[in-house]
Amino acid sequence: MAIIDTNIKGICMINVVIISNDSTTDMELLSQQSDMKVSTVLPTTLQDTLKQVGQSQPSIIVIEHGISNSSADILCHYVSKQYPASRCLMLIEEKPSFEMLQNSGFKARGYLTLDQRSILDRAIRVIQDGEAWLPRKLVTEMLNRFAASFIMPDEIVA
Repeated sequence: MAIIDTNIKGICMINVVIISNDSTTDMELLSQQSDMKVSTVLPTTLQDTLKQVGQSQPSIIVIEHGISNSSADILCHYVSKQYPASRCLMLIEEKPSFEMLQNSGFKARGYLTLDQRSILDRAIRVIQDGEAWLPRKLVTEMLNRFAASFIMPDEIVA
């Protein structure tokens, strides 16, 4: 059974949409991957962008954070609501923060910085497999914040 699952996984194409003002570098990198079908969307209005994304029926949506920080976060949130089977990967310039994740409505499944761009294909595969592409410090901060929100003052033992 495991052999069949592995073979099926190897045959399946990962449908990727890149939302960016300039996706040339990312397209060149991903065009070498035989298991990925990649298309691009030039961001315009929210409605037009959502419509173009939907035409490709992506499993992974890569959003360039440089299109505008607030627009990218809002776009990630709306794309995830409109296409719940798709997962978002954000391409960013600086290290990801809890606030970035929060601004996306906790819909971003990964963040890739400029210095990690060469492993974009690897991050896409990880997210496709249902995992997150997040730094361990960010995961720790998330867990600490969520844990702190569940601790009631009455529960603290002196």
